[in-house]
Amino acid sequence: MNLIIIAEHDRLDGNSFRLVDFRAEHIRSVLNLNAGDPVEVGLLNGPTATARIERVSPGEVVLCADSWREVPMSEPEIDLICALPRPQTLKKVLIASAMMGVRSVHLIRANRVEKSYFQSPLIQAENQLPYLVEGLAQGKLTRLPRVQVHDRFRQFFEDDMPHLTLDSTSTPLRLVGIQETEYSMHDVFDRTAQEIAVAIGPEGGWVPFEIALMQSLGFRPFTLGRWTLRVEHAVIAALSQMELLRMMPSGR
Repeated sequence: MNLIIIAEHDRLDGNSFRLVDFRAEHIRSVLNLNAGDPVEVGLLNGPTATARIERVSPGEVVLCADSWREVPMSEPEIDLICALPRPQTLKKVLIASAMMGVRSVHLIRANRVEKSYFQSPLIQAENQLPYLVEGLAQGKLTRLPRVQVHDRFRQFFEDDMPHLTLDSTSTPLRLVGIQETEYSMHDVFDRTAQEIAVAIGPEGGWVPFEIALMQSLGFRPFTLGRWTLRVEHAVIAALSQMELLRMMPSGR
C-alpha cells in the first residue's frame, strides 16, 4: 500500500495512533520499518501526513502523525453509475473507484443484471469498506466514495440522478459507454465540466430501452474501443481516458 490509511478509532491521544491489524503487519513485514522511521499516512476522509513510528512490536505499531496536509479535491468530481456486477467484479470496481478518486458509486439494476447480485453481502456498506480503503491506500487518497444501490432503473435516472450534482446552476456532463457508436471519449469529453456522471453497463451491455432513456436525459454515448471489456476494465479505461483528456494541453 502506498498510503497507510488510519481512522479516528485508531487514535490513542493527540497525534498518536495505534495499529494492530494488517496495517501493522504491512509496516513490519513489507515496509520493514522500525521505531524512528517515517511512513506516509492518511486520515480517513481527512488530511495526510508523514508520521514517525514510535514503537514496533509483534502485536502493534504506534506512530505519531503531525504536520497534516490537506488532500486537494478531485477535479472534476466524478459520479460512477455502474450496472451491478457479480460480487467478485464489484470488489474490483470498488477498489478502482476509490483508487481513482471517484466521488460516488451508484450500483443500479439493469436488464442484464442477475437478480441474485442484489442478495450479495457486498451490498452492505460495512462489507464494501475494506475494498474502498484498499483503493484509497493504493491511490494515495483519503476520501471515501459514497456508494449507493438502486434497484429501480427508471426511478434512478429520472428521480434520483438529478440530485447528484452539487452545483444547481449547471448540468453535469453525462456520458454512457456503449460499443455501438462511432464517438470516442475524445469526441464527447468536455474539459470545462466540473462534474461528470459516467455510466458503465453490465457484461452483456445495455439494452436499447436503457440506452434510449439515458440519451433522452442528456447522456452522450462513447466507445472505449473495438474490444469487449469486463466491467472493472471498462471502469478503469473510462476514468483513465477522462484523466488523460483533462491533462492534455489546450488545442490538442
